[in-house]
Amino acid sequence: GFVTADRPGDWAQALMDLGATVCTPRSPACHVCPLQTHCAAFATGAPETYPRKAARPPKPQRFGACFVLSDAHGVLLRRRPEKGLLAAMLEPPGTDWRDRPFSPAEALAQAPVAAQDWRQAGVVRHVFTHFALEATIFTARTRKAQMAGSDCRWAAAGNLDKEGLPTLMRKAAMRAGLL
Repeated sequence: GFVTADRPGDWAQALMDLGATVCTPRSPACHVCPLQTHCAAFATGAPETYPRKAARPPKPQRFGACFVLSDAHGVLLRRRPEKGLLAAMLEPPGTDWRDRPFSPAEALAQAPVAAQDWRQAGVVRHVFTHFALEATIFTARTRKAQMAGSDCRWAAAGNLDKEGLPTLMRKAAMRAGLL
C-alpha cells in the first residue's frame, strides 16, 4: 500500500498537500493528480462540485407576541429572566414562544395590561441560532402610566434607541412605529 510502517505520517502529509495544491474545491487540477484513476469525484465528470455540503435541516419555527404599550412619555419595557435566551435584556412584554401560532385572543390574554385597546401592528421575524421566531406585534396607548409587574419599567420614548434592546425587540419597536 501507500502507507509505510516506518513513516505513516508521510501519507497523511501527502494527502494534505495534494488537497491544498491539486485537489482544490473550486478548480481541481485533475490532469496532474496521481490519484485520478481512483477518484470518485473525477469519475462523475464534475469534480469541481465536490466536496458537497450537506443540506441543513430547516430551523424549527416558533411563534409569540409582543405588547408595545406606550403613553405620552414612554414605553413599557420588561427585563427578561437572568438565564436563557436574551438573558437579562430589556424587551416589550410578550408571550412565551411556542411551536404553534397564537390566536389574537390567546395572545391578548397574556397582555401586560388587560384593559387596553390593543391592535395588531404586524409581524416581525427573527432567526436565532436554533430556531426562527415569528412574533405578532400588538400596540396600545395609555393616558396613565401603569406598571405591570416588578420586572417592568417605563423607558423614555426619545431614548428607546439607547436602551440596548436586542435586535428582535428593536424590530418590534420599529413595527410599532417607535424607532
